[in-house]
Amino acid sequence: MPALVGKSARIIAEKIGITVPDGTRALIAPLTGVGRDYPLSIEKLCPVLSWYEVQDWREGCERCIQILRYGGMGHTMSIHSQNEDVILQFGLKKPAFRICVNTPTTHGSIGLTTGLDPAMTLGCGGWGGNITSDNISPKHLLNLKRLAYGLRPPVVSTPAPGPAGYEAPAAPASKPDRLPKAPDRPSPRAIPADVLAARVDQFLAAKGFRPAAPTADPAPSPASAAVAPAAATGAAPPAQPPAAFVCEDDVRTALKEGRQILIGERTIITPAARDLGEASRIFREAGWPGASR
Repeated sequence: MPALVGKSARIIAEKIGITVPDGTRALIAPLTGVGRDYPLSIEKLCPVLSWYEVQDWREGCERCIQILRYGGMGHTMSIHSQNEDVILQFGLKKPAFRICVNTPTTHGSIGLTTGLDPAMTLGCGGWGGNITSDNISPKHLLNLKRLAYGLRPPVVSTPAPGPAGYEAPAAPASKPDRLPKAPDRPSPRAIPADVLAARVDQFLAAKGFRPAAPTADPAPSPASAAVAPAAATGAAPPAQPPAAFVCEDDVRTALKEGRQILIGERTIITPAARDLGEASRIFREAGWPGASR
């Protein structure tokens, strides 16, 4: 907990109701798992150490990976061992970019007892979501301008052979002053309207949609069916269903014809239509008691 950060082992012991001898430097907490149910399995910033017992170094390796994944991906870990093979396996398999060997982790990670760059800010690399895994030093704060001379020619594709009797121009003896002009991008070919309509009909037919059979007197669109004459004389408009869909063109048409559009709670209105309709007070709400515009 934050109240115990940086406190001595004796003060922490008093806070949790236990008595320790004078001069106690650290408290050991035996744990059996890692995660939310084991709050001491994550960084504590106080002299409290978590203690795990395992069968062998391989199980210890897996336990370290669990701890790193829970609260320190990419940061730091240490190993105390004289077995070079075990040290190598820990270094290869752990998701940490600083592996301190036979030295205190706090001192070794900042370069005090190791050859790492002295730093108090330690990058966690890709595992920790950082841009670098280095110990951050003054070199990371420098902005260097570089003048880069060409050392080798670029790879140039061989031009295609020309027609009979054509002789390709000789390569320039010196470096050109300007870069070659990039080829023009081909202009996109427009699809004729009838071809596009046929493709749309073909796609809809493949999905099981068929055009409705034409009638002598086609029914009005939902938006136009829901357009009611303005109540200029005070008479109530006839009962009719609300529009299912309203776009900006529907609103502009209603404005020109001096009508209102009946909408309900299920009416789909495009943002542009809503802005224009509400500004013009063209909508008349149905199905909501007491609502009027």
